[in-house]
Amino acid sequence: MDFSALNKSAANSFNQQKSLIKKVLAGKKVKCNNCNTLISVHTGADSVMIKCEKDCTDIKLDAELLK
Repeated sequence: MDFSALNKSAANSFNQQKSLIKKVLAGKKVKCNNCNTLISVHTGADSVMIKCEKDCTDIKLDAELLK
């Protein structure tokens, strides 16, 4: 089996998410590709998430919150 197409697709997806995370954390206004609403950072008691208003973009980050 040739997994090169799958690997390329996964790498592209990872790089797109990484770019989106960098832009949002830098304070830039980024819109969701699906619903066109702004993507923002949400912090909870034990999590950091980047998501749009309709939750079609929903990325949970591995991060430690400073208290």
